[in-house]
Amino acid sequence: MSISAKTRKYFLTGLSYLIIFIVISQGISWWQSRGAQTGNLSGFNVELLDGARFEISEFSGKPVLLHFWATWCPVCGLQEGSVESIAQDYPVVTIASWSEGEAAVKKYMHDNGLTFPVMLDDSGQLAQSFGLKGVPASFILSPNGEIAYVETGYTTEAGLRLRLWLSTLIE
Repeated sequence: MSISAKTRKYFLTGLSYLIIFIVISQGISWWQSRGAQTGNLSGFNVELLDGARFEISEFSGKPVLLHFWATWCPVCGLQEGSVESIAQDYPVVTIASWSEGEAAVKKYMHDNGLTFPVMLDDSGQLAQSFGLKGVPASFILSPNGEIAYVETGYTTEAGLRLRLWLSTLIE
């Protein structure tokens, strides 16, 4: 059974578009994450909206997800279910950056049934200190506190879980 010339042409055209899309997406991701913070964050600690403290050092030996997001960001909204699910299995702290204040973040969390730990970074100062130019952005920390991966833009739950697992292989 042979493939017709027309079918082959459509397949190759589609494949070409897919490759172009992947290259452009990766280029945008690279551009957004250039200048992002690197190094060890084992001393990182923040005060959460509920008044509790989140200290990376408490999770020594486990990978950690730091996730920057905003209430007004539609792409962040697509990712919140993944972050909520991951928070059931891994230490997670989320940072609501450039959002509309504490009341708006708490309302957003309540309205969307989200329970993951969240810190308010209303001015975006913390996000900027991490070298971020936008949200969403995820930092995967290895069990020893090193930044192993930086992902900007939408990332699937499987992609985040894979990076969390891979970070355990980094010594």
